[in-house]
Amino acid sequence: MGVMTRDVLIRALENTYGKKGMAHGDIEELCDFVLSFFGYEDYVLDNVLSSPERDVFYNLEEYGFLETYREEINIIKGRTWRINQWRYRKENILKVAEEAEIPKEEEDIYDSIFRELET
Repeated sequence: MGVMTRDVLIRALENTYGKKGMAHGDIEELCDFVLSFFGYEDYVLDNVLSSPERDVFYNLEEYGFLETYREEINIIKGRTWRINQWRYRKENILKVAEEAEIPKEEEDIYDSIFRELET
């Protein structure tokens, strides 16, 4: 998959947050919030996030949508520069987005009662 699309991310968020009771409008806002940081890239630098924004990203990490990544680069005089990033976990997002809700068969409780009485 190339660029993360709004439709895919909304479906994945619907299949997780929606099942926990989040309204569709709030899910769309969350999707737009995340996409506003990433744009056309697959990563965003951690230092551009405020503390509340980072908390949202940590929550998305718990659901397997994002992951943190650290890169260390040696610069002048042997010092190490650490770059912390957030990346999409596209395979997980696609998997969750493609999950179809399987409707449960309704059980006729009266039928089961009569079956129990017959035995």
